[in-house]
Amino acid sequence: MSAMIEDWQSSGKSKKQYCLGKGINAAKFYYWYSKVNDIEDIPGEFIPIDRPSGSREIEIFYPNGVKLKVNGDLLLLSQLIGLY
Repeated sequence: MSAMIEDWQSSGKSKKQYCLGKGINAAKFYYWYSKVNDIEDIPGEFIPIDRPSGSREIEIFYPNGVKLKVNGDLLLLSQLIGLY
């Protein structure tokens, strides 16, 4: 899909004109356009999070199988949940 986005960008046409000319469903094009842009905006490095030490350990299980252990710092916990 990123190749199609690149093809559209080099065409000089509006998104609507490009979709009509290529017989592409405009809603699908806009969906993939937003997905490609979201992927490109993700930084390639870890995001540092400052946290004070805590005494309790909390485990977070993300739907994608990632498991994190966090000392009982609620601020850090809220930041980690916000990353997903």
